[in-house]
Amino acid sequence: MNAFSLGQSELFPHLAMRAGVRVAADLWMIRRTPAAAPRDRRLAGERESENKLELQTYISSKLHELRALPTDWDGAGGEPLAQAVTHQAYRTMDQLTDFRSVFPFVTPGEEGSALFEWRAGMERLEIEFLPEGPPYVSYRDADGVTQVDGDLGSRGASYGQVRRVLASLSARIWMSNPNWKQLFS
Repeated sequence: MNAFSLGQSELFPHLAMRAGVRVAADLWMIRRTPAAAPRDRRLAGERESENKLELQTYISSKLHELRALPTDWDGAGGEPLAQAVTHQAYRTMDQLTDFRSVFPFVTPGEEGSALFEWRAGMERLEIEFLPEGPPYVSYRDADGVTQVDGDLGSRGASYGQVRRVLASLSARIWMSNPNWKQLFS
């Protein structure tokens, strides 16, 4: 962070002398000076935007890794992530997550698909992005009972419903394990 200081300086003294003007105008200068400010002092929303950016960066890097997989990466004809899946996954995750969302485990699937998964005990949220069609969502609560099962954006699972489930699951993970990010290092 930078601090600023004020100082008085003569305005264009060389021009004043050259023009024959005896009195030069004064200019108040604002100088940028480095300051050691505590890191905890942040602007409103700064930490939230940093956390959202960190999540977006993580998702973007995982999608890039899956796009770079070689053909037959699994020995059974597995394909790298399809470009359409990459775009769909990034846009969907941007709509579903916020600065409090925990990172998903991201794994490749057959035929260029990707699975995003959040787990806490028996509770599990999965979103599968397929080359054809909308993402498929499955959510099982802490008792293992299926609460959501269907295509995202349809009767099976609305964006609002999945957003609430993810927010609730993320809050429980943050509370039970504040160091959860170490799993993704």
